[in-house]
Amino acid sequence: MKAPISTHSRRPNRATLASPNRTRGSIIINTAIALSLIVITLIGTQIGFLYYMKREFQKTADLAALAGAQGLGTNNCAAATAAAIANAAQNLPGGLPPVAADSIVCGRWDPALKPTAPHFGAPDAGQKFNAVRVTISRTPALLLPGISGSPAQQITADAVAIQQSPRANLTIRSTLVTVDSTKSPLLNAVVGGMLGGSLNVDAVGWNGLINTNLQLLTYIDQLGVNLGIGVGKYDQVLGTSVSVGTLIQAMVDALQQGGNTAQVVIDALNLIKLTANAASAQPLLKLGDLLGVQTGSDAAGLTTDIQLFQLLQGVVQAANGKNGLVVTATLPLAGLASVTTNVKVIEPPQLSATGDPRLAKLNPTGPDKIYVRTAQVRALISIDLPVLNGITDLVNAVNAALAPVTDLLNNLLSLNLLALLQNILGCPVGCTRNNVTDIRILPAPVRLDISLDAGGGASMVTDYSCVASATSLTTQTTTSVATLRIGSLGATAAIAKANAFSSSALPTVSPVPVIDIGSQTCHFGLLGLFGSCDAATRKPFYGGGLGLKADVPVAASTQSQFFANPPTLDQAPAYLAIATQNIVDSLSNTLKALNLLIVIPPTALGGGLSNVLSGLTGALSGVINILIGVISGVLSPLLDPLLNTLLSNVLGANLAQTEVGGRLSCSSGAELVY
Repeated sequence: MKAPISTHSRRPNRATLASPNRTRGSIIINTAIALSLIVITLIGTQIGFLYYMKREFQKTADLAALAGAQGLGTNNCAAATAAAIANAAQNLPGGLPPVAADSIVCGRWDPALKPTAPHFGAPDAGQKFNAVRVTISRTPALLLPGISGSPAQQITADAVAIQQSPRANLTIRSTLVTVDSTKSPLLNAVVGGMLGGSLNVDAVGWNGLINTNLQLLTYIDQLGVNLGIGVGKYDQVLGTSVSVGTLIQAMVDALQQGGNTAQVVIDALNLIKLTANAASAQPLLKLGDLLGVQTGSDAAGLTTDIQLFQLLQGVVQAANGKNGLVVTATLPLAGLASVTTNVKVIEPPQLSATGDPRLAKLNPTGPDKIYVRTAQVRALISIDLPVLNGITDLVNAVNAALAPVTDLLNNLLSLNLLALLQNILGCPVGCTRNNVTDIRILPAPVRLDISLDAGGGASMVTDYSCVASATSLTTQTTTSVATLRIGSLGATAAIAKANAFSSSALPTVSPVPVIDIGSQTCHFGLLGLFGSCDAATRKPFYGGGLGLKADVPVAASTQSQFFANPPTLDQAPAYLAIATQNIVDSLSNTLKALNLLIVIPPTALGGGLSNVLSGLTGALSGVINILIGVISGVLSPLLDPLLNTLLSNVLGANLAQTEVGGRLSCSSGAELVY
């Protein structure tokens, strides 16, 4: 019997059954998988290499753009290009063509005017370069050039860097610190009159304006929004002509945006705005005429504050200079009756100026100057002499010396007893005599005109230093040039006003008669004992006389001012006063030393009258000194309020004590913006 066959023993072994072809196929598959992994690894390496090159290109472009922006200096594109090329050569991976000049572009970065990224393009008219753009485009070699699916790739890197420049700001400030109830009526009259209307702001409101600051950046942006121009377009806003009411409304909106302004300030601004809007003449103003900002200034150059009253004062004065209105206001004088004062702004002020001190240093008086000035103002007061204290002393002083003077004149003019007998004998029935002497002392109506032209004090940046441990700002500051005229500007107050303000040319002053030796035609009756004279035939100063006249100049004084470690633009400015004597003292001292009484030569020709002048001067030598003292005493109380109260405080034209505030921010270098 045969043993059963095991089924297990009959199952063939897989290894013994595998064919040679099947074994070879298995090896190919494994090899393919391995090769695929290797290729994928190589392609990944290739891609990584390209990303690495992309990073290197971007780094090179960034650093080159920064170097170029730093090399811009004061608008020097050639230097910027050279700096960018040199920097790129140090950072561009080896084996690649160097960066050429056509890859470097100088331009202007301005998100407001160029809203599309990267906000870069050619400067507009009048603008300067402030940024550099570097574009690097290369096709690096492949690690495995023969691998399918991995073609050569062009890599492009782009970078824009903006220049950071130092910024300087000058401010010329008003000397008005507080307003009391005695000053507010004058402020209302002058400010309202300059706008062409009436105004009623109380002292609390004026003090609120004085004690409130306004940031220029916020104000200019707000004005741009109100005008529909938009935010950030500083050059456009500063160059747009707008009404005074629009400018004041922007002040209100900017202050309310801050949320911490006292209501009394808002109320005062609204009252002034109503006056401006109600005026028949509403001139259009450019804010850039009051706030000097270099063309193309960015936001960093405008982060500075200005006194609200000062800005408002400048706007009102600019309006007055445009519309040509002559402001008539009552100026109370200590110990005297009130007199009428006329004021007109010949040239408005420039209150604040901001810009790049590097550009200003190159040409302090050029288009990139950083320059401020006070207003150029003309003032006129006309006073009837009888209202002045001391005029009685003046008349008495002349009358005391009249007797010897009359005798002298009678002798010189042959008006002695012999002449009288000749009149009697020569006029048995009646006759007419020409050139009969007529002496008048302070002939009525006597009016004294006091005219003052005050040119604007000015200051400009001439140098700066941004050394970290010792920053500085240097300015050249000039005090106001002024001319005081005393005498007559016309036969009547109305004519004097017209002559004073008809043009910007300096008015001409004539002497006010103190002693007038004239002549007239007289008709004598029987035996010459009775007669009358015809006033219409009077010839003033036929025999000469004395007159009151002064033309007192106050020369400008120029000095250099040095701000050591000045505050930055976002801080309160440091103020420096130019060292000079007060203009009131200067004029008063000049008037005391000056002989205000001038000799008026005779209009008669030939004869004995030609000798009257010298004889009169000699006879009145004593009384002339008395007259000078009396007149100087009369004028002194007029000068102080005219100069200090009206011009220095109300109009902000601080003549000889010009105070200039300086600020300097020394940010420098460059930053990437794209």
